[in-house]
Order: sequence, then C-alpha cells, then structure tokens
Amino acid sequence: MANISFNPVQVTNAAGTFRVSSTGGVQGTLADDPVVLAGKLRSGILSPSATSPIWGGIGVTVSLPTAGTEANEVGAVLTAASAYSNLIGFTVYNQSTATVQTPNSTAPVAAAGMSINFVELGSGARFWVKSASGLAASLEGGAINQQVSWDFTNQQLITFSTTALACKVVGVNVGGSQIVSYNSGTGYATWSYGQDAVLIEI
Repeated sequence: MANISFNPVQVTNAAGTFRVSSTGGVQGTLADDPVVLAGKLRSGILSPSATSPIWGGIGVTVSLPTAGTEANEVGAVLTAASAYSNLIGFTVYNQSTATVQTPNSTAPVAAAGMSINFVELGSGARFWVKSASGLAASLEGGAINQQVSWDFTNQQLITFSTTALACKVVGVNVGGSQIVSYNSGTGYATWSYGQDAVLIEI
C-alpha cells in the first residue's frame, strides 16, 4: 500500500503554547497596530518561478504581474530580496490565511503561486525578525536608531556591516522567541523555540 510522507489528519497539541512566560516575539508577526492592519498590509503571491517557499519575516522584492503568467488581480508578485537595491518590504503572517502547515512542516509557508501578506519599507510597520546569534543581546540598552544590517542569504538581522537596513530597533527579546527554521533538504519549515528576535520598525 502506498503511503504519503505526512499524515494530513494528525492532531497534536500545539507545541510550545503552554509555557510559564508569554514574553517574546514570533518571527514575521506584526506588533498590534490597527493603522498598519487597516491601511498598510498588502497581499501578494510568491512568484511562480520561485524554487523555495517563503514565510513571515522574509525581505522581498515586489513586482507587477506579468501578462500571460499572473492575472492583474494578483496585484503583487513577490520574490526573496537578494540585495538592498531590490528590497521593497517584508512578509508577515498577519491575515495570511492561505499559507500551509503540515505535521512535518509546522511553520506556515507559501509555495510558488501562493498568497502571503507583506509590508513595505516606509510603512511604519513594526514586526519581529530573526536575529543573528548574539545580536539581540548587543542591542539591549541602545538607541532605537542604532544601525543594523540585513543578511539576505540567511534572511536575518545582523550587526551593522557597510549598509544599514532602513529601520528602527524598537524591541528585543533574548531567548524567549520563536523563529522559523527551514531545511532545504527536506523542504520542511519548523518552529524553533527559545530563540532571539528583534522588533523593528520600517
């Protein structure tokens, strides 16, 4: 009898939801702000030519639909940004109801052609991003306008290096946040708990 690689009806307790403390951030989620949710949150689809999925907290390039490939109603076509010159915004999980989770791949992801929401640079949105090891702790006590950079390979905030990401650092959490861990070999994206995260405003 043929088997599938995951059980689509498996039911489990949501790992990590029963904790002593609720302090921390979740990569790719917005801080509560009705103005951003009402007027700054945009939707797009991951480019049909994308070779890997996308999730909340990823820097993206935003393009117009291509005639014959995507419908005009799509509005925006997203690809992972590769440099500051093509960084337009960041994906977020808020109201991204079309992302997919499975028991094997617990973090919500959007595959090629699927929808996910994003916020643009200059929108004033505040959201949590993955932090390079040791960065969050080094930012504590510093000014909100301290310079940081973005690692386009690992899609995470890093210590300032040559070019600054256009953002403010408005919060940090050391060791109490959850971030997405992606395994390119299996294609699974899972939550990693007890990690560092930084709340930035763009």
